[in-house]
Amino acid sequence: MAGAGTDSMEFDGGLNMGRTPSPELRERWLAATRLPGVEDARESCLLELSEYTEEHREVVEQRCERAVDEQRDLWYERARDDEASLTDFYNGCDAYVYELLWWHALQQGDAPVWNARILDIARQFQSKRYLDFGGGIGTNGILIGREGIDVTIADISDVLQKCARWRLARREIPAQFIDLKTTPLVEGAYDLISAVDVLEHVADPLETLRTLHGALAPGGVLVFDLIASKPDPERPFHLLRSKFPIRSTVRGLGFRHVESFQKYEVYQRIVRSPLSRSFVRTWDVTRWRLYYLAQGEWPRSRVRSQK
Repeated sequence: MAGAGTDSMEFDGGLNMGRTPSPELRERWLAATRLPGVEDARESCLLELSEYTEEHREVVEQRCERAVDEQRDLWYERARDDEASLTDFYNGCDAYVYELLWWHALQQGDAPVWNARILDIARQFQSKRYLDFGGGIGTNGILIGREGIDVTIADISDVLQKCARWRLARREIPAQFIDLKTTPLVEGAYDLISAVDVLEHVADPLETLRTLHGALAPGGVLVFDLIASKPDPERPFHLLRSKFPIRSTVRGLGFRHVESFQKYEVYQRIVRSPLSRSFVRTWDVTRWRLYYLAQGEWPRSRVRSQK
């Protein structure tokens, strides 16, 4: 595989971020989002959801607009303090179908457009086997599958997997699907994995990164994003409180940094000896701790709040 970047170039504090996606990138994303033959993204979103759910367009639009409220209300129906309760939430929260397609259609800003850069990374590394981990409604799978790359979409949510299957079949894009509740990832099976808008939702982000490292073939590439926030009553399902544990650990798991863009990080699986891993962990904990202290923040070791 082709490669780029070195470990010595990694530490930029996450500041190497373009803020405005190019028109070409925006159109590439919208082409993956829209139904074939429909040019307007909003109209395509409503038509696709209406076709999928067999609901009237007006009902679909209303559900899109109140989807986050529905998610919040379902979250608070019970305590969400362990992995089983999180799985229960995502497995049955059909409001996510509406929110995600509405968001992917850029009805809440251009942030999803940056996912289209995953295709550039697939081309750069000549990827043939792609896994979208936490793939949701399958838009990244459509984006990559249109390129002729083998696509697998993995998720814990029955409602999201059902929608993803329907969307890819609707576009005649072949794909494999993994129910993460019952089926583990195969070791070394993929040369490109994305985990977008995932780590802030899982019970143990570091264990998730270890799992994804194992699922990558040697030299394979992982694309993930980092969103850490204070507790938000409106979006209580965003659990990640600090980026520090991930930033200070990921290279020590056996990764080499390739690049950063917007909120995304790109790492390549490499071979590190136990001694090298120990050295890298120590160095990364030190340098990231100094970075946070320089920003006037104390680097927290916990990734999510403890009740």
